[in-house]
Amino acid sequence: MALQRTRARHGRITTQPGSNPKRWNIEELRKCGAIGTTELRRLNLRGKIHPVFLNWKDANQELRRELKQPLLLASRLLEAAGLPWASDFLAHDVFVKGYPGRKPSCRCSFTHSTAARVDDNEAAPRTIVRHHRAPWASSQLKSRWTRDAESKLKGEMSNSLRWELDEDMFRERGWAGYTCRHPRNGQALDELDKYETIRRWDKKCENRRHRNLSILVTAEFPKRLAQLRCEGKEQSEEYLLTAFMTAVTLLHELGHAIYWKDCRALTRDLPEPFYGADLEMELGDSFVASIFGGWIPVQIIHPGTRLKEGLDFSAGIAWKQVLSWDFHRLRPKHRAHYSIPVDYVSRLFSEEDWLASRKDLRRALIRPQALEPALEGVGVCPEVAAGGKHATATIADFHFTGQGWVWNRRTGARFRIPQYDGYLCPDLDLPIATDDVIEEPKPRPQLKPSPMPPMLPLPPPPPTMITPNKSIIPSSSPTIQFKLDMFPQPPRKPAPTARKKPDLVREHGDRQTKKPTPNGPVRVAEEKHLLSPDTSEISLDDLRNRLSQLLGVSFDELERFFEAS
Repeated sequence: MALQRTRARHGRITTQPGSNPKRWNIEELRKCGAIGTTELRRLNLRGKIHPVFLNWKDANQELRRELKQPLLLASRLLEAAGLPWASDFLAHDVFVKGYPGRKPSCRCSFTHSTAARVDDNEAAPRTIVRHHRAPWASSQLKSRWTRDAESKLKGEMSNSLRWELDEDMFRERGWAGYTCRHPRNGQALDELDKYETIRRWDKKCENRRHRNLSILVTAEFPKRLAQLRCEGKEQSEEYLLTAFMTAVTLLHELGHAIYWKDCRALTRDLPEPFYGADLEMELGDSFVASIFGGWIPVQIIHPGTRLKEGLDFSAGIAWKQVLSWDFHRLRPKHRAHYSIPVDYVSRLFSEEDWLASRKDLRRALIRPQALEPALEGVGVCPEVAAGGKHATATIADFHFTGQGWVWNRRTGARFRIPQYDGYLCPDLDLPIATDDVIEEPKPRPQLKPSPMPPMLPLPPPPPTMITPNKSIIPSSSPTIQFKLDMFPQPPRKPAPTARKKPDLVREHGDRQTKKPTPNGPVRVAEEKHLLSPDTSEISLDDLRNRLSQLLGVSFDELERFFEAS
C-alpha cells in the first residue's frame, strides 16, 4: 500500500478522530465518581492465591501482608477472564515449524522492522494466533485449551517464576514492574536482560525449554498501602485504587512471562510478537486488555504535575484505549481515556459481588460494558461521553525529542502499521490505513484420518502420516503429532458422489502427454514401466491405490481427505 497523499493546508488539521487534545476536568471526575467519594471501601476477598503468584523472594512480612488482597484479585481475574489469552501461548506450541504466526503480518511494501526483520532465531513467531476465534473451535476444544493453560500455569509456570519487590526501579526508571528473562541473582538494573546474559542462563536449563524468570514489582505499591493503613485510611478510595493497580501490574508482568518463559523466544533484539489483531507490540497490555474487554487501567496525571517519589492514585484512574485492527485503521494523535468509577473497583474487591455475578463474571463484573460503543473509534465516543458515567480526556500519544515528535512506545516495541511507527508531523492529517495492510494469521485445522472400514482387508499401515501439504512424514515426528492436537479437524463435509477419476498428467521436459489406461497383459507391462525413475506419468487411480496400501486408508477415506484439503 502506498502512502495516501495529504492535502497541503496551513495550520493544524483536526478533522480526524483523536486529533483534538482534551484535558481532564476535576469536576467531571467528581461527578462521575472517579474521585472524591466518601463511602468506606472494604477489601474482603477470600480464598487461595493462584500458585503462579506464590513464589516470592524473601520480603518484609508487613509489605507481604499488604499484597494479599491484590494477589487475590489478580488470581480471580486470571482464572475468570485470563485463561483464553494464556491458552494461545500455553496450549499451542507457538514455536513449531508449521505455526501460521511465523510469517510477517504486514502485507504493505514499507520497510518495517517487524515485517522485514532478520533474526538469529527464525522460530520466533511474528504474531500469536487467536485459536478461540476459529470457526471450527468448538466449546469442547476451547475448554480443553483453557484447562491445558491452567495446568501449565499451576505447574511449570509457577515453578519457573520468582517474584521480587524492588526498592529502586520506580525511582530510577519509572517502572512499576519488570519481567527479567533470567534469574536476577542480585544483579543491578543496568545489567539485566543483556543478550549474552540470557544465553548463558539458558544453557543452564539443560534439556528444558522453559527458563527461570525473575519478575520485579516496585516496593512503592505495598509501601503506600502500608502508609495508608497506618494513617487509618485502609478503607479509603486511594487505598482501594492502589491495591487495584497493584493487581493490574501483577497481571501485566505475567503476560510478558507467559511468552518469555520459553527459551526458544530469544532473539538478539528481544522483540515480542503481536497478539491477534493488536496494533501495538506489548504483550503485558494485551493480556490486561483481554481481561477487561479491550481496555487497560492507567493512572490519571494532570498537566503540570510531577510524579512523586511514590505512586499516587489520589487523582483517580482511567481506562486507556487499546488499538486493534478489529476496530481501528488510524493511530490517533491523542488517545481516548475514560475515568474508572471507584464503585466499579470496589465491586472487584467484594466477595459478595463475585458470588452474585458467578454466572457471567466477565460481563456482569469484570468488563466495563458502558464502554462497548467506544471500542470502534479512536477519539472520545459522544454516546459514552453524554451518558455521564465516565469523565473523558484525550491524551497525547506522542512526545517531543531533540529530533522531532515521536510516538509513545516501550523501548524496542513497534507499531503494526509502518507509516505510524516513525516520526509524527502534528500539523498534518494522518492517512487512514486500508484493509490490505494487516493480514492476521488464522488457525489452520489439521485433518485426522478416520478409522479404517473393517470390510476392507488392508495391510497394517507403516509409521507414516500426511501433513497438510500432503507430504509423507514418519509418525514418530513429535512436530506432526503435536500438530494433530494443535489443529483439530473441523466437521467433515458429506462424502461426494462417485464420479469419473481423471488421469493425472505431468510435464516431462517441455512436453505434456496423456496415455490411455491399458488392459490385460499390457497393463502389467505398463505398471512395470511406471516403476522406472525415468517415468513421468502415473494415473490418479494408480496413485490412490498405492497410497491406500501404503497408509492403510481406504479409497473412500482418501477421497474425503482430498475433498477436505
